[in-house]
Amino acid sequence: MKRGAITYQAMLSLKSLGKSMALIAPTEKPQQHGFKKGDTHIVVNAAAKAATAWTFEGVKLWNIFCLAEGQDPNWRNNSGDTPPGLYKLGAVYNDYAQVGSNPVYDRTLMAYGWITFDMIDLEGNEDDNYRAGICLHGGGSACGWPGAWNPWQPLYATLGCLRIHNTNLKDKILPLVKQGTVFISVYQNS
Repeated sequence: MKRGAITYQAMLSLKSLGKSMALIAPTEKPQQHGFKKGDTHIVVNAAAKAATAWTFEGVKLWNIFCLAEGQDPNWRNNSGDTPPGLYKLGAVYNDYAQVGSNPVYDRTLMAYGWITFDMIDLEGNEDDNYRAGICLHGGGSACGWPGAWNPWQPLYATLGCLRIHNTNLKDKILPLVKQGTVFISVYQNS
């Protein structure tokens, strides 16, 4: 496998994630699912409430705030935290492009924000635990309207999806999807 100055394995070393993260770290690596030049890997550390994007060559692109919390701390439960594992982004629902920056109230826009990305489970933690439908999105019904449509809306727990600020979905995630496949590894504490 071709590698840049920093090896992919070193980027994800368990030492950098901490021992508690190692217990439930995803077993598959993006390269086993076709990870190639032009693709991106986003590593979500639930404990740190952070998402860090890496290029195929091992270059760190950015680190942003990301919430992987559900209504229940047990990720195996219906409204629990985001199931740990490896995903890739699938369908994109870009409501911001369709309705603009000042739409009228809509319950779906309030719940999901500017853009929603379907997350395709590559390891079975979502599907095998009856958690189908996990996405990456903004918004937040707890923000009210029009608060959920603000660029830097407060981030509230979901029913298991990853939540990121609306503006970061548009300015950081969407450009990556346009250039290649985006893989996401989610690490939980338990």
